[in-house]
Amino acid sequence: MEQRLLSLYRRRASELTSRRRQDMRDQAEELAVSTKNTATKRDDLQVRRAAEREGRRIRRMKAREAKSIQKHVEGMSSDDEITEMESAMLRTQKEQIENDARHVFEDALDEFSTIPGVLQRFDLWKRTDRDAYSEAYVHLCLPKALGPLIRLKILFWSPFNEGGLDLDETRWNQQLLLYNIRDNETEDLLRADPDLELVPKCVEKIIIPKLDQLVGVQWDPMSRSQSLTLVNVVTKLLQDYPTLGPNSKAFTLLINNIAEKMKEAVDNDVFIPIYPRTIMDGRMSAFFQRQFACAVKLLSNIVRWQGLLSEEIICEIALDSLLNRYLLMAIRISDATEAAVKCHMVGSVLPRVWLHSGHTPSQLMPLLNQVKTISQQLDVNKPLSRDALEKLSGLLKAAP
Repeated sequence: MEQRLLSLYRRRASELTSRRRQDMRDQAEELAVSTKNTATKRDDLQVRRAAEREGRRIRRMKAREAKSIQKHVEGMSSDDEITEMESAMLRTQKEQIENDARHVFEDALDEFSTIPGVLQRFDLWKRTDRDAYSEAYVHLCLPKALGPLIRLKILFWSPFNEGGLDLDETRWNQQLLLYNIRDNETEDLLRADPDLELVPKCVEKIIIPKLDQLVGVQWDPMSRSQSLTLVNVVTKLLQDYPTLGPNSKAFTLLINNIAEKMKEAVDNDVFIPIYPRTIMDGRMSAFFQRQFACAVKLLSNIVRWQGLLSEEIICEIALDSLLNRYLLMAIRISDATEAAVKCHMVGSVLPRVWLHSGHTPSQLMPLLNQVKTISQQLDVNKPLSRDALEKLSGLLKAAP
C-alpha cells in the first residue's frame, strides 16, 4: 500500500515537472523561430500545450486578483494545476488504498494490532518482571514492534498535501508519549528509564524514512510553498528531537536527498535565454524576465536551508551552480537600471548574515563586484537611476 501511494505521488509530481519543462522548451523554441523571420508551422500538440499553458496562467492571475494580491512578479508562482478528471482519478485511487488499509489487521486481536494494545502488553511485562524486561532490551525492540502499526497510521501523511496532518496532535503519538508514565514515578527514575527514548527512536526509524521517501517522490524544489513547508518540518524535527543530526543515518540520508533534489532542479529547471538587445522584443523580454524570476525563486528556496544543510553545500548549489552560472550572466547583459533591479531581487532573498562583514561567502564576490560596476554606470541625475541606486544600497554595503 505504501508503494502504491508513493507511485501515485511520483506519477503526479513527474507529470507536473515534465509539463513545466516542456512548456519552457516550447516557449524557447517559439521565440527562437521568431528571430529567424521564417514561417514555421507548429504541430497540433504544441498549439494545444500553448493554449493550456496560457489558460492556467490566466486562471492563476484571476485567483490572485480575487485575493487582492497587488504585487506579483511573473515567474514566481508555481504551475501545479491539474484537471478535474485527474483530480477525481487521484482521489478514487487513494480511496481504494484507504479501503484496503482498513482490512490489514482486521483478523488480529487488538492487543497485537493496535498501538495501545501492544503498549499495554509490554507495560504489563515491565510491571511484573522489570529485570527480565530490561535484560531483553525491550527499549530497542519496541520501535520495531510498533513500526508496522505506526506506518499504517501515517500511510496518508504527507507535509506536501493540503490540510496535512500534524503528527504531534495524533492519538498514537500521545499514546507513545504517555507510555510508562506513572503517578508515583520520580523525575530521576524517569530520566534513567531508556523507554524515555521511545518517541525519538520511532521518529528516527519510522517518520524520517517516510519523510525521505516523500521528498524523493513529491517535493518540487521549484515550489515555494512546498519548500517552506519542508524547511519548517525539518526545523521542528531538529528542535523537538536533538538526537537527530550528523550521527543519525536516517536523517543524513534525508539531508543528502534534499541536496540532490535541489542540484537536479538547478540542472534541469533553470533556463535563462540570452538574446541580443537589438532583437529583444516584448515577447522575448517577457520570457527572459519570467525565466530570471523563476531562477530567483529557486535561489530563495535553496537558501532557506541555510543553517540546516552545511554552508559548503548551500554555497555550492545556490551560489556556484545557480547565481554565478545563470543569474549573474543575465544581470551582466542587462542595462544598468534593469541590472540594478535584478541585483535587488537576488539580494532580497539572500540570508542577511551573508551580507555582513566577515560572513560573506567568497562565491558572492562576483555579484558584489558587479553591483559596484553597475552603481558606477548609473546617472544619479536621473530619477530612475537614483531609485536603482537605492535598491543596490544593501549589496553595496557588503561589497569590498
